[in-house]
Amino acid sequence: MNVFEGCDGKRLAPGLRWLREPPSWGFAGGTLEIVPGAKTDFFRPSVGEPVDNACLLYAIVRGDFTAVADARARLAGFGDAAALTVRANPELWAKICIERSPRGEASIVSVVTDRTSDDSNNELLPAPSASIRLTRRGSVFAMHYRADGAAWRFVRTFDLPMPGEVMVGVHAQAPFVAGCLAAFDRFEIEPRAVGDFRSGE
Repeated sequence: MNVFEGCDGKRLAPGLRWLREPPSWGFAGGTLEIVPGAKTDFFRPSVGEPVDNACLLYAIVRGDFTAVADARARLAGFGDAAALTVRANPELWAKICIERSPRGEASIVSVVTDRTSDDSNNELLPAPSASIRLTRRGSVFAMHYRADGAAWRFVRTFDLPMPGEVMVGVHAQAPFVAGCLAAFDRFEIEPRAVGDFRSGE
């Protein structure tokens, strides 16, 4: 199901809503563009104050699912990202991101949060553009990505004790400076898990 079907300009399709609407956003030709505010992120460090103020456009999903977003971004500062997120509450969520590294590279980054957040860098991307995927079977989740239409590549699998009903959506973040722009050309959610979490098939 194409979740963006029926969205145009500032009009959202039924079932979509914002968790913190960003300063600038809109749909054109089926593509969502978001300009997040500076100092916005989802992250709960083991030491220090949590940050839970990023913008998330989400749908409520029940049970198993596979969500896919075709994303690209202008990454102005470290931590800027276009992301696909599953969320139960501020202390229980996970995201897969196209994110800028401290060296300015674009990479696939994943974060899983159960009261505190981990932080895992995956592979570098030739450009800040990829399809990113989240899939759920019961309490087990998997993340994959692909670039330029190639085969899905495994990022990680993890067990997370989420309720049966969760938020699934796309979000943009700019933890330090202004200037990020995230674009999502497609956002689909299917009510079934990927067959093989490791191979992605």
